[in-house]
Amino acid sequence: MNRTHTLIRSLFTLGILFAPFSAAPASAAASDGLPATLHAPAQRMSDEVIAADLAAIDGCRAALATAVQEKGPQPWRQAFAAAWLDAARTEYTDHDRTGFAEGAYQRALAIVREIESGAAPVDHQSVPVAADSIPGSMRVKPELWTELQRLKRHEGFKCAEVQIARMEVQLAWTGNEQVDMGDCHASPHLAEAQRLASEARALEEVCNVTPVPPAPKPVVVETPKPAVPTREELRIPRNVHFALDKHFISAESRKVIEGIVALLQKYPSIRVRLEGHTDSRASVAYNLALSQRRVNATKAVFLALGVDSTRISTDFKGKGDLYAEEKDTRGFALNRRVEMVFVDSDGRDIKGERQEGDLQLEGTTPVQPKKPAVKKPAAKPAAKPAAPAKPKP
Repeated sequence: MNRTHTLIRSLFTLGILFAPFSAAPASAAASDGLPATLHAPAQRMSDEVIAADLAAIDGCRAALATAVQEKGPQPWRQAFAAAWLDAARTEYTDHDRTGFAEGAYQRALAIVREIESGAAPVDHQSVPVAADSIPGSMRVKPELWTELQRLKRHEGFKCAEVQIARMEVQLAWTGNEQVDMGDCHASPHLAEAQRLASEARALEEVCNVTPVPPAPKPVVVETPKPAVPTREELRIPRNVHFALDKHFISAESRKVIEGIVALLQKYPSIRVRLEGHTDSRASVAYNLALSQRRVNATKAVFLALGVDSTRISTDFKGKGDLYAEEKDTRGFALNRRVEMVFVDSDGRDIKGERQEGDLQLEGTTPVQPKKPAVKKPAAKPAAKPAAPAKPKP
């Protein structure tokens, strides 16, 4: 960590740089029962407080879905609120202490309130200018923020509003990771913001030049449903296990994932949800973070084997959904897992089969995937001894 990074983190700790919004305490509930903000980092000293904050984030997501259902779709606000909630939950479970998780939650809640109030959908003239700051973040890449504002005011905004909303959150998230963890953690969010900017530019240009065709007459066409796996194919394993307090993928677990990837490649319409779990030991906060690391490690194998990231969703359960009764080491081992739930094109779960072939009991040495052997250069043959000199005649 360089000196500049250390100084910035110190300023946040002292409350000098980008101080958090002034907000009501967590006990002050909004009209629908959601708290106005999350507990401050200093208050997160118990499992009950942490569980209440996570319930608030999830409750805000449910309120967003209800508001859209009742008031009608609002693509920019929907995407903006959902992206802020993703950021809030991830940084909260990562023990972020900069105020970013609280600020992200407050922004999402404010947007939900707008939808609930019946506010008109935004367009390129009414979409709000990006906020100057958010607690726990800093402005990085000013040229991207300038580009964000240009994209918002483009006449083709309606065709790219989802990408633009997500881009703004990714830029703010980049600034948060820059403050909290440095370049290494900020880079993925910056890359995603750049990708979304490029996609938004392309969509706006097409939207701007392509005339809207007249609505065709409705034609009833029997659309064949996407193929789904057969019963025999779904006998494939759908969970992997982990060693005590570990999150690496063992060699046996990788074989399980390879079989699942083969199924996904055969059926492109099938998506997979990765759910991380732990055993019951340690605190709620620690186990949430551990289950997230296990999911991220599993997801990395899926991506390395060629599965597109858009087909993978994730959830982190911690110790909140135990599978086995923990009477012995086997029970604990069965709970240390990531479960894979297949989802078809209609959003219905397709259950695979549970397996225990990669179970890792305590007291055994976990087997990590072997690294490819490096060939050593062949040894040169020993030089032949010189022939003895012939005696002179």
